[in-house]
Amino acid sequence: MRVTWRPRRERVWPPLLVFSLALALRVVHVLALRGSPYFTHPVLDAGTYHEAALALARGDGYPDAVFWQPPGYPFFLALVYAVAGPGFLAPRLVQAVLGALTAVLTYAIGARAFGPRVGLVAGLAVAGYGTLIYYDGELLAPALGIPLMLVAVLFAVRAGARGGRLIWLAAGLYAGLTGLVTATALLLVPVMAILARRRAGWLVLGAALAVAPVTLRNWTEGRELVLVSSNGGINLFVGNNPRYDDMVAMRPGRDWQALLRAPRQYGVVGAAAASRFFVDRVVAYARTDPLGFAALQAKKVRLLLGGDEILRNQAIYPVRADSPVLRLLLWKIPGLAFPFGLLLPPAVLGLVVGARRAPFLAVVVLVLAGGVVAFFVTARYRAPLVPLLCVFAAEGLRWLVAAAWWKRWAAIALLAGVYLLANLGQGPMPARMNPDAEFGLATWLEREGHRAEATALYAEVARENPTYWDAWERLSRALRAEGRSREADAALLTAEGIVPEFFDTLLVLAAIDAEQGRWTEAADRYRRALSLEPDDPAARAGLARTQDHLSAAPGPTPASGAGGLRGTGPAP
Repeated sequence: MRVTWRPRRERVWPPLLVFSLALALRVVHVLALRGSPYFTHPVLDAGTYHEAALALARGDGYPDAVFWQPPGYPFFLALVYAVAGPGFLAPRLVQAVLGALTAVLTYAIGARAFGPRVGLVAGLAVAGYGTLIYYDGELLAPALGIPLMLVAVLFAVRAGARGGRLIWLAAGLYAGLTGLVTATALLLVPVMAILARRRAGWLVLGAALAVAPVTLRNWTEGRELVLVSSNGGINLFVGNNPRYDDMVAMRPGRDWQALLRAPRQYGVVGAAAASRFFVDRVVAYARTDPLGFAALQAKKVRLLLGGDEILRNQAIYPVRADSPVLRLLLWKIPGLAFPFGLLLPPAVLGLVVGARRAPFLAVVVLVLAGGVVAFFVTARYRAPLVPLLCVFAAEGLRWLVAAAWWKRWAAIALLAGVYLLANLGQGPMPARMNPDAEFGLATWLEREGHRAEATALYAEVARENPTYWDAWERLSRALRAEGRSREADAALLTAEGIVPEFFDTLLVLAAIDAEQGRWTEAADRYRRALSLEPDDPAARAGLARTQDHLSAAPGPTPASGAGGLRGTGPAP
């Protein structure tokens, strides 16, 4: 008798439903975005990824000798460009498929940990989760990093303590690949190693197979022993300093370039050494002001638990104007920031009641959350938490329905408290794109020869953000290129009058003044830098040098220049 295997319908239709819904929503979103100028003009990090991918697809190699950012996503993007051409639709459609697979992986993890009903609810939640849909439509790392992470987690969940060598090797390999997209994901490796127990060596081997080529390339090309990328130290400092809000909001251009140059002011050379320099600054802050440091960590936990989708580079909520999907699935009203404000309460309940059944998943959530808080909180960095939070939210709701009435009252009190924490004080939705993104769009337009449009956008950004040095400086260049010298001079004069807000900017500008013989200006900047960090040795030494020159050569100093870093904005 011939036996033909047929999959059980109840095992096939849930993931098929999840995949179909997720894919449909993402494709509709991507197609709707084609009317946005940002669709074909990726800015800031997306623009950096795009340029690196183009270079790779052309065969020119990666722009950096030592990887500044984790290289996984640019290589993925380059592969898409190599196959489909350097367009902006194909990678987003590929990411739509990856986003649909993310929903299916969430279903599989939930079903494995808590049963098929929990898996289905979790998968459907991810399928319709507005923030994940948004990132699947952007040229940014979460679109690739999240599904890779979930594959690693699914392998680990399926393997358990008795898993074979190959499945743990695969789990480590995918964890390592995830780390090449988002470096903090490497925190998963020690967590998985605890679960793997005697198979931990195979897990570590898999991770090493993924990461080693990148480490080797950093050494052979840049002669630097950097595991994945060299931006970890500066990102840690951005998220751990006494002026957290100002530093996280720092704009690309003059101030960011000054921060990048800071190690050289102290004689520090090399990517790895520069990263350690910034780590040392964080350690010094924690040592000299432990209460302030602890208060900052508490603040970041509060931001992590808030429903607001905090921007990084590009605001999220204004994209709703171009996407009917996001208008439905990503919004804020007074008292509710949807969807995270609605997800967090049942997810916390699920963590409380479900951690015993799925301790590994609970630890993964806490470790990933700790990785976000250790740096700084944005929607992009929080996004990898969402699929696992959806799993625990589905389990929390299942438990609430089945629990005894007296347990429900305690759970409802917990839900109410977390709801208030997640939704109160989250502020309105911005309707307009943030100035940095508009500035980046203007540089695209200028590069493409649309000078009049670029000049108008520079002017609009500068007028509405009077302290935006780079906008005024680039406006001056654009006006001068159009022959509008008088207006260009006025814009440059405005740029010269913008006082730097950051210690490292003052330090770099003081050094430039000193190099060009403007000793009075240099001394003034060093004094202002010391007012921010009184014990800094580089600022003290610089002030002493300038004072020596002023004492040796009294009288008028050369005329002051533009008071800024020339050419630090994105090239037109």
